[in-house]
Amino acid sequence: MVSSWLLSLVLAADLFPRGLAPIDAGAPDKLRAAACTGCHPTVHGEWAQSRHGLAWTNAIFQREYRDRPLEWCVHCHAPLTEQLAEVRRGGGALADEGVNCAACHIRAGRVLSRAKSPASPHDTDVRADFGGTAYCAGCHQFTFPTIEPDPDKKGPGRVTGYTAHPMQDTVAQHARGPHADKECLSCHRGDAPSHRFPGGHDDEMIARAVRMETCRAGTNLVVTLANAGAGHNVPTGDLHRHLVLRAWRAGAPEKLQEITLGRRFAPASDGGKRTVADTTIRAGETRRLELPMGRFAAAPEPISLELRLVYTIDEFPFRGRELTAPTFATMLARELDWKTTPRCARR
Repeated sequence: MVSSWLLSLVLAADLFPRGLAPIDAGAPDKLRAAACTGCHPTVHGEWAQSRHGLAWTNAIFQREYRDRPLEWCVHCHAPLTEQLAEVRRGGGALADEGVNCAACHIRAGRVLSRAKSPASPHDTDVRADFGGTAYCAGCHQFTFPTIEPDPDKKGPGRVTGYTAHPMQDTVAQHARGPHADKECLSCHRGDAPSHRFPGGHDDEMIARAVRMETCRAGTNLVVTLANAGAGHNVPTGDLHRHLVLRAWRAGAPEKLQEITLGRRFAPASDGGKRTVADTTIRAGETRRLELPMGRFAAAPEPISLELRLVYTIDEFPFRGRELTAPTFATMLARELDWKTTPRCARR
């Protein structure tokens, strides 16, 4: 299955330069999303609220980009050639559109689609792979870049290629998992096809991703997390994303217990980074975690339990690193009464 996915990725390579260059849509007069809204107002409204529409302007990305403004980042977050030119001039309305209609739907001046409606007025290039899993891999599957330093030490350097070590591994995770036969869009467009593409910032989708069960073993609270709703690891995507499971009592906050699930990296010989630990939860996997409650286990007040998806390396940013967007989302939360929490079955 992985080999067939790799083959399809090669076949789709003509649509995306894999972040090493901007996308030339070949239609300088058809690049603004507003040009599509007359005939596609619903789709335009969905896209405007999506993470694609916010790819360039969202606060999390902008903070990271200010730290290291590599043009390699622009190639996926504002991927058109004309958007890159705007960014070089200091920004503009087209760059602010992020991954807009043209970035996905126009190549060589023609509209890309998997099928053409008889009523469509467009010059359409019908491609069976349009919108497929390999198509998503154009921006959601890549290894760590190799960066050539700026010889004048005035800029962040230039990305010249890729190493062998995954940085974002979402599409390969999907290919290795139990839902490999389903396209990404089967979940990320939903039953009623939408261009909102809900994902890791959508409350309903992240609530469905993980199922949580609890029991007690001695004075330990045992939490079982099952990745029952995602076709890839949870969390996936950006290397800073991680889960934090917390348990505490309001009367003894200093006894808070927490476990972090995510990825850790170390420098690699080829200039990238290699994964040295990965505690993310694979698709279909069930993970058992134990939180020691100690002598406070039988206290009368309830135990608060929360699972957070954290988007940034700093869940609680220091002064000067604050964000105007949330750094985390609560995936699951509940209050537990220790006495009524069932005892764990013997293993």
